[in-house]
Amino acid sequence: MRHVKRLVTLIWVVSLLAAGCILYLFNPDPVTIDLVWIRVPDTGLAVVLISTFFVGILTGIVLVLIASMFPKNPKPLDG
Repeated sequence: MRHVKRLVTLIWVVSLLAAGCILYLFNPDPVTIDLVWIRVPDTGLAVVLISTFFVGILTGIVLVLIASMFPKNPKPLDG
């Protein structure tokens, strides 16, 4: 079952990357990202989407690592 989950995840990631590449090739229109404190210069839409995807992956990895540091079932103190 674990291999099936990994295969589905791999297929999902590859399809998202392929969609990003296709979007980059057929839609090179520049977009401007204007956040409250920073303004990103004109960049291709696909570059923004792929960058957002990878930032989300990194954020998820960091959150999982932080959550794994705390035990789910704390051991009672023997006093």
